Amino acid sequence: MTPRPSGPVGVLATLLVAVLLGSALLLGLGALLAPAGATGEKCDSDTTVSSQARQAAAVFTGSVVSSSAERRSGGQRGVDLTHQVAVDLVYKGTSRITDIEVEVMTTRSSGGCDLGRLQDGTTYVFFVSADPDTEGVFVAAGDSGTAASDAALLREVEDIFPNPKPPVAAEPPSAEFERLELDEPTPLTRALAPGAALVLIGTLGLVLARRLGRH
Repeated sequence: MTPRPSGPVGVLATLLVAVLLGSALLLGLGALLAPAGATGEKCDSDTTVSSQARQAAAVFTGSVVSSSAERRSGGQRGVDLTHQVAVDLVYKGTSRITDIEVEVMTTRSSGGCDLGRLQDGTTYVFFVSADPDTEGVFVAAGDSGTAASDAALLREVEDIFPNPKPPVAAEPPSAEFERLELDEPTPLTRALAPGAALVLIGTLGLVLARRLGRH
């Protein structure tokens, strides 16, 4: 049996072991309790910004106005978060981003790589896909490239899409008129013929009546 160290050395060794065990315990609890992507930080990915931009249905900058959470349906764990985003500039997908404010959905779950809740008042660069179930709603996945806007990220995006534009409202559908088939106009002489014939008959009748009256 190995004798335990005594004196100041033994006390120091005991304290060191306790500190190490306590740190390991705190780190483990932190990993269990911290929600995945709760602050809206992008997940680690080797995918380049160019690839993420190519895969996205739309790329734009915008500030988060507000957000709401709802438990995921279909027995899935976690919550779906819907963010109201005030759009600033559209780099890709101008035909899709036609409002100055759009809805962007993210997910927060107990595992995987999710963006979680984005911070209100913060400007992000959004790489989104279209929600297949709801028209006009977009989805930002954890590995989409969506992240808080900074000079380096904007420079990469602007190298790919150098001419961003503010959102433009879609033009209302133009009115369509049905062409009616019209008959050829009746010539004036043909239109007056029946009336002229009646006048002639009436005149001849009067003349005949006067002659008969004289006899």
